[in-house]
Amino acid sequence: MGVPLRKLALYGLAGSGKSTVAASLKAELEERGHTVQVIKLAEPLYRIQSHIYATAGKQIGAWEHDNDVLRTVATWLRRINPDYLADDFLARVTQASTGVVINDDLRDATTDYPRLAADGFAFVHITCTDEMRAQRLHARGDHTIVPDSNATWGYDKICADYSVDTTTLAPRDLHDQVDTLLTKWLAQPLD
Repeated sequence: MGVPLRKLALYGLAGSGKSTVAASLKAELEERGHTVQVIKLAEPLYRIQSHIYATAGKQIGAWEHDNDVLRTVATWLRRINPDYLADDFLARVTQASTGVVINDDLRDATTDYPRLAADGFAFVHITCTDEMRAQRLHARGDHTIVPDSNATWGYDKICADYSVDTTTLAPRDLHDQVDTLLTKWLAQPLD
């Protein structure tokens, strides 16, 4: 199929509901006849996290979060090669065999965001109340939780094309927001 024609990147604080919204977007797009792949920008971080845990004689699930480890590894990789995560991610995007790619873990506004913007991604800001995020993070059982804020990540530098508020993840509310977003997004002409 070649390079995906349509690309969405979701960003928001830990626990805001990015993965939940990505799954809903994927399901709705597939119902509308599109082929979709969710590709994580942070995939290399999870592989390294798994290696660190194994080296320490412990196990961690492939997508479990030890936020302290993930953030530290990302900091190290960005110090060594600021473009590595974006380069790796965009290389995987070009290998996708679907018409749509969704990224559900954009976290860097300085390097990764401009690279994804230049590659034609549209951006969806996922928000919810801090109270709801705290409840989700606690329920998720992350190995460590690192305090986040919009200022921490510089999200004010990202120009959102769309937004979804997940404070209430009632199925009907989420479906309606996703349906509205996709109707607008799919109506946009391809470059």
